[in-house]
Amino acid sequence: MTDGYYHYPTIYKSNIVFVCEDDLWTVPADGGIARRLTTNLGISSHPALSPDGQLLAFIGREEGEAEVYVMPASGGSATRLTYLGSITTVLDWTPDGKIVIASSAGQPFFRLTPLYTLNPAGGQPEPLPYGPAVSISFGPDGGVVIGRRNEDLARWKRYRGGRTGDIWIDAKGKGKFKSLLKLKSNLASPMWIGERIYFLSDHEGIGNIYSCDAKGRKIQRHTHHEDFYVRQPDTDGRRIVYRAGADLYLFDPTQDGAGSTRKIEIDYHSPRAQRSRKFIKPERYLEQLALHPAGHSTALSVRGKVFSMANWDGAVFQYGPRQGVRSRLAEWFNDGKRLVMVSDATGEEALEIHTDASLPATEHTVERLEGLDLGRAVSLHVSPKEDVLVIANHRLELIYVNLNTRTTKLLDKSGYGRIAGIDWSPDGKWVAYGFRTSHHTCAIKLCQVETGETHFATSPHNFLDFGPSFDPGGKYLYFISYREFDPVYDRLYFDLNFPRGSRPYLLTLQENLPNPFMTMPPNMNNGDKPEDKAKNGEEKREVQPESKEEGGKDKNGDKRLQIDLDGIQQRVSAFPVAEGLYHQVKGVKDKVYFTSFPIEGSLGRNWSNRNSEAGRGALEWYDLVEQKKEFIVNGLNEFEVNR
Repeated sequence: MTDGYYHYPTIYKSNIVFVCEDDLWTVPADGGIARRLTTNLGISSHPALSPDGQLLAFIGREEGEAEVYVMPASGGSATRLTYLGSITTVLDWTPDGKIVIASSAGQPFFRLTPLYTLNPAGGQPEPLPYGPAVSISFGPDGGVVIGRRNEDLARWKRYRGGRTGDIWIDAKGKGKFKSLLKLKSNLASPMWIGERIYFLSDHEGIGNIYSCDAKGRKIQRHTHHEDFYVRQPDTDGRRIVYRAGADLYLFDPTQDGAGSTRKIEIDYHSPRAQRSRKFIKPERYLEQLALHPAGHSTALSVRGKVFSMANWDGAVFQYGPRQGVRSRLAEWFNDGKRLVMVSDATGEEALEIHTDASLPATEHTVERLEGLDLGRAVSLHVSPKEDVLVIANHRLELIYVNLNTRTTKLLDKSGYGRIAGIDWSPDGKWVAYGFRTSHHTCAIKLCQVETGETHFATSPHNFLDFGPSFDPGGKYLYFISYREFDPVYDRLYFDLNFPRGSRPYLLTLQENLPNPFMTMPPNMNNGDKPEDKAKNGEEKREVQPESKEEGGKDKNGDKRLQIDLDGIQQRVSAFPVAEGLYHQVKGVKDKVYFTSFPIEGSLGRNWSNRNSEAGRGALEWYDLVEQKKEFIVNGLNEFEVNR
């Protein structure tokens, strides 16, 4: 026998139905062997037994949306009753044998759930004149009691604000409701049994079952759970079955003292199919990828785990424990022998440095950097020259981390939004990043990491610029910008909007560099071929005097990137491509790659999962020597290049 996680119980006399492993099960109220009622592929929930105990209504997702089904309580095939396509819940049955549901169908907000009745034989839902509610119970003389705003106290423990759940009662069934009682707590799940109204409250700390009379007086406490909240109670008019933790309990109001509540001992046998190994499509859960500096391997973050593999063949290696740890944001160091990532192996997220898993086992090491105040990292970028990195976090900060000294430095912080793309300069001395300057604008900034000085590379208040990327030769800074104001007329409402608006841009980092998209007249280059023009142009640029801001070599003898900050915001040029929806831009030698996406409608799109729309983008490049654009491949969302 194994233990299950039991929830959503419902009762009729000696029969209890509950949910476990997303299926419906039945067990005697006195406990015993549980028997499975459904083996559906979809999720089953919110069962409710009919007043005569013969039928069972429940919510099923067998065909996608949460809809109402009905089946014999002893088991058998289920019949679908609704096609509402909205948030729907089975609440109870009316005394005359109709199913009561709450549904947001036809409502402007999903939390507005008016009540309806359904004939178990079929037909359209009939509205009840009670307004929105999340629970209902019927009493004698046509009385009705409903709960509003809160159906589960455990999801909002000890809440005392303005949206606490409350209970309304129509004692005579005449349509005149009044608030039942006022407690400084959440109230939920009213159940009318005899002369008293039973309900859930956590005004004494933990959610338990209480009761009062029909006038809201003589409040009594009936259960005394101190570890878990009482949740999802249901009654057949005599006893109450409920869940606390992962177990089911039965409360009998006719019993006194401790004997009124007992745990239902369930003899539960299941193959535990949901705990079996699953083989999924990893591309659906791809979070991030990073190319090896040499370009032959890739590090992947997939479903909370980090792997590395050769691009075209060979084994896949996992980093960190196989299970129980979430790792993400893996990046290679410039030596190609180590990876840095974010891991919660000890409970809190921290940076970890792993040696390449493809190396011999004797060379495998893991170094964890505890105690650094990094916030929750949303992106991580390693310097191409040193063991340092920058992190953008949920606090809208850009943080510099020296992995050798284990120190951090705050480089910048926005007051409006997260950092919108980061890239290191080829010499590792500068960082370019998208910086939110308002709720509607974003600019590209440059930070000199040694001094911490920051500078706006594009206009700070006019446009939406993001995703900067340095040219590997140190001549240009590429980025995407929404600054194309060419409105398009709407065919239906004759309105104007901007469905495209973006284009790749570049700015020249040295003031003596010409616009690369300007074609030189023939008499100025003596008829040279395009590649000769580029060569001659580069030779001319090399003899230009170095900028007074930067230039020369660093202490290691490496050439420092020259950036002329004076007038840099005026040295912006648009790529000669059509405006559209562009997401990324990255440069390689003499070429620039970028992605573009089609303009599509909103119907059928899953905005919460970017990988659900895989394969919609196109990858193209622009050849700076030949001055032409070329299509590469369709069917991607993101791309990476090695430098």
